[in-house]
Amino acid sequence: MAFIGIISDSKSEKMIKMILDEKLDKDSNIIIINSKSVENLKNIKFETILIANDNAIVKENQEALTKILINSKYLIINADIELQLHLEEKVELNVITFGFNPKATITASSVEDDILLCIQRNIKDINENLIEQQEMKIRFFGENIGINTNNLMGISAILLLYGKISQKN
Repeated sequence: MAFIGIISDSKSEKMIKMILDEKLDKDSNIIIINSKSVENLKNIKFETILIANDNAIVKENQEALTKILINSKYLIINADIELQLHLEEKVELNVITFGFNPKATITASSVEDDILLCIQRNIKDINENLIEQQEMKIRFFGENIGINTNNLMGISAILLLYGKISQKN
């Protein structure tokens, strides 16, 4: 069972959650982490945290967010935003970056009708299977439903981790 936390702007978080709810197993839990809930969630053990954009929650709730990240296995973070996370304790966190930043783990080499996703470094999924460097075409629905490309890359990273996306999607 996946237990995933999403940090995003209020406009995007609902769309991200909707896509993940549809694509992941029914027993997966996707929790939106916002300024109202972050303090209550600091002792919850998330398997994966997605930070999709430069959200005030990250800047204003460093201590609570640090506690959430310390207990997490994966952090999927948008490499195109400037965030300063201060993790003072030793954290064994698998960090996967996404975005148009050329150093991101996952980037898009084409964003025309379909998104051509480029995995630039090997990633180990939740079952310790190796996802090798490759390009793959991504299409979630008939159209990519009006969600921005950065968010689609973040969603793709989660779906890759949980074995729900392949070159056939």
